[in-house]
Amino acid sequence: MSQNDRLTKNHWLSLAGATAGWTLDAMDWMMLALALPMIKISFDCTLPQLGLLATFTLGGAALGGVIVGILADYYGRVRVLMFTMLWYSIFTGICGFAQSYDQLLALRFITGFGLGGEWAVGAALVSEYWPDRHRAKATGFVHSGWPLGYGIASVVFMYVAPLWGWRALFWVGVIPALLAILVRLFVPEPEAWVEAKKNRTANGAEKAPAKFPLTTLFTGGLCKITLLGMVLSSGALMAYWGSATWLPSFLANTKGLNIVKTGGFLITLNVGAFLGYQFFGWLADKRGRRLAFISGMVCAIITTIIYVTINNDLALLFFGPVFGFTTYGFFGIFGAYISELFPTEARATGTSLVWNVGRVMSMLSPYIIGALAESSGMALGLGITVVFNLLGLIAVYNLPETVKAGVKLYNRSSTEVGRI
Repeated sequence: MSQNDRLTKNHWLSLAGATAGWTLDAMDWMMLALALPMIKISFDCTLPQLGLLATFTLGGAALGGVIVGILADYYGRVRVLMFTMLWYSIFTGICGFAQSYDQLLALRFITGFGLGGEWAVGAALVSEYWPDRHRAKATGFVHSGWPLGYGIASVVFMYVAPLWGWRALFWVGVIPALLAILVRLFVPEPEAWVEAKKNRTANGAEKAPAKFPLTTLFTGGLCKITLLGMVLSSGALMAYWGSATWLPSFLANTKGLNIVKTGGFLITLNVGAFLGYQFFGWLADKRGRRLAFISGMVCAIITTIIYVTINNDLALLFFGPVFGFTTYGFFGIFGAYISELFPTEARATGTSLVWNVGRVMSMLSPYIIGALAESSGMALGLGITVVFNLLGLIAVYNLPETVKAGVKLYNRSSTEVGRI
């Protein structure tokens, strides 16, 4: 990637494509979370069973994410991004036709396959287009699509669910299929990937898939980085998915809010998250990735403890944006930071592997919190996310800073990346 700071049409197209994908990805996840109380009634589920719906979705996402990352390094960021968007939108719609809990469980696993690869491919796409000093802001903006998707889902929930029930929420999820086609038509492949493909072709690597650089991630200095990246993503994503899956139920059941109030509270929370992604992206470009990560995770721990102990509805409403800003905001740095840790020829694979190992671990979180909520209350269940964030904090403290004066990350070999 050229390090010229001049932004062109392709920079903005890549940003728009990745943001659209991530927005609609988030909408799908939130549709499930919002639908859980109604699914519980329809299929007479226990809380741990509801947690398994999120767990199976995360399991499919983890499996699909690793496979899709490999495909993106071989066949292109844009082409594979389109594939993931088509996959998850089609199967989300099919979820609305499930006639039993077991059918829905299986369909959520299949849907997760497409959801899992979308983020890593989009992160690689944007990171390879955008210059160093704007990269974290760009990936922070992409991650802003997440609360936007949550906000869209919350609005749809408020107007659709009372009239047509939870099935209609999933039918709305077919919409991303149309946007996937537009992404493929208008967003070109990044120069960094095109050059890497030419090099593989010249070296005959495409005829020898056994030499695919997945193994590179566990050799030399990259091995430590890969493993620490996995711990970071595991801690952060376990905290996130535990919180995101159960917050609607926490507000509806523990705090006694109705459907409309729950949707409204979640909208304010996600406004805070949207602003948090921008702030932490700016902070990461200004002061470094590690400082931004550490600051965000420390703040997330503090605000989580406060949020789950608030008993006043008005205080809960006004503190919601603060909770979203701190607890979710630092995720805006993930795309830039993780992608910078890996060389071009294995960037999507490395980014996807790190992210989706975290997703595998986060499969445990909704179930753990559901089980804790069943025995000790939802506030304690959500409070366990503090421990998960502490795990991620330890990992990022031991990871290197990737932003150094004069270092052009995209021109380094795999060995040089391992010596950051």
